[in-house]
Amino acid sequence: MVANERTDSPQSRFRVGFVGVLGQTNVGKSTLLNAVLGEKLLITSSKPQTTRNRIRCVLTTDSWQIVFVDTPGLHRPANRLGRQLLREAYRSLRGLTALLYVVEPWGSVNDLDREALERITDFDGPILLLVNKIDSASRAAVAETLLAYEATGRFQELIPISATRGDGLSDTIDTLVGHLPEGEPLFPADVRFDVEEEFLISELIREKAVRLTYREVPYSVAVRVKWFHERDDGLIEIRAELIVERESQKGILVGKGGQMIRRIGTEARYDIERLLGKRVFLELIVRVHPNWTRTDGSIRELTRPG
Repeated sequence: MVANERTDSPQSRFRVGFVGVLGQTNVGKSTLLNAVLGEKLLITSSKPQTTRNRIRCVLTTDSWQIVFVDTPGLHRPANRLGRQLLREAYRSLRGLTALLYVVEPWGSVNDLDREALERITDFDGPILLLVNKIDSASRAAVAETLLAYEATGRFQELIPISATRGDGLSDTIDTLVGHLPEGEPLFPADVRFDVEEEFLISELIREKAVRLTYREVPYSVAVRVKWFHERDDGLIEIRAELIVERESQKGILVGKGGQMIRRIGTEARYDIERLLGKRVFLELIVRVHPNWTRTDGSIRELTRPG
């Protein structure tokens, strides 16, 4: 974790900026940001296309403030939901100060990355390449990847990292801060994110549903918090809907005798209590919304924050 580290000096001026995190699905963007922020605010999964929104997370020290913008993973869309996620990813580049482009050490420039770099040629801010997952690759593969992406001429800095182990994260922040302009803070120092807590709660629930039913329903699950109430004794009562497209998917989420939905609730409640710092009573229900991933209006309704 690097959330509490400082890079300030007595002569330094405050630096600030919006920093996007872009890259293909499953390269570890959300894992990276959770590690940098020092807490779990973004959901992670081994399944691609887990992140569906632009989520802004704020990291502030005495001398700088970075507003990170996590984005849906780059991919070749196969349906309307996929196309919406891809549009959301590129829309996130508007107004950014700098960009972190995350790849894996696959030894050469991936075709999808090459297409993406051509698509963002009009981005005039600094772009830092982060080669993630170096702990699971050979040194030769990491070196070959760095050389290949450097040859594109698109990156001001190239940094090998391991988001899961924390390797290279301090170097990433120090380097990134050096590219930020001077300015006033954009958010108060105690702000960690710019979405409602209910949205983060719905994302944590969706993460558990995706992980526990990853073979059957991950792309067809949406979550909405329908009720959020703090009692006088401090217990927070939450009621949320898990929305799927077919009755068969509902059966999978509920499970035999309700075992799966109880497991999803138990694991989600643990993360929600860590997020809120309070005890939580969580009630989950599953509802069928036929073909919601194929209707633009339903996609906007069920994937946008707030």
